[in-house]
Amino acid sequence: MFFYLLFLPVAFCSLLWSIANGSTQLVCATILFTILYSGYGISVGFHRLHSHKTFETWEPIRKLILYLGCQGAQGSPVTWSLIHNRSHHAHTDTDKDVHTPTKGFLYALGGWIFHKENHEFARKEIFKIRKQLDPFALWCHKNYYALILLNLAIIGLVTVWWFDGRYILASLNASFLSVVISGIVNMFGHTPIKGLTYETTPMKNRSTNNPWMVFFTWGESLHNNHHYRPRRLNFNTEWYEMDVGRWLISTIKKS
Repeated sequence: MFFYLLFLPVAFCSLLWSIANGSTQLVCATILFTILYSGYGISVGFHRLHSHKTFETWEPIRKLILYLGCQGAQGSPVTWSLIHNRSHHAHTDTDKDVHTPTKGFLYALGGWIFHKENHEFARKEIFKIRKQLDPFALWCHKNYYALILLNLAIIGLVTVWWFDGRYILASLNASFLSVVISGIVNMFGHTPIKGLTYETTPMKNRSTNNPWMVFFTWGESLHNNHHYRPRRLNFNTEWYEMDVGRWLISTIKKS
């Protein structure tokens, strides 16, 4: 938890500086890293591949997108999936749901990351199933904080001669935006708004579809569709619902 108290404020300051002083090049790099960290890493890697096992890909690509998901700064693939499956889906919109906006919008947006009990929950769940865990995902879990720092170091070393290391800022920006994007899904995916959201399938929870948010949430905002059938690869059920994450998956999915 101490890591997040340091890392996320630094990433936020990086984003503010980039907005005020950044170049077009920095903006483009931030967008690219956000697609990699949030799109491929969190939405495709942590969520659809590791948590729900909705598709298969080649082993080097699987390892790469789990590594990228670590840069989304929301926990390792192990803790992220355990919280998502055994808290969010198992106890949706109840007090046992780590991501629920019923505890407040700020909590759902990212406050859950700073709560010690949520990390304790993940540690207890890991202990129960430790022998079943994927070896690479477990390696990412054990080296999670080091992987984030290593990623920044690699980006700095690779770009320092050509771009004065400014791509470190792009990486920090993307990590912070990844947290924000996931938080937006947590909030608005469980906050019905008359005229803007709808349910494809009525459920006991408050999951709802936000079709106007699909492009910057990778289709995750089709949230009622997802909660109805969590292991379904596509989040869209109608032709007009655009599942951006499914488009990303099409570039790496085994036929």
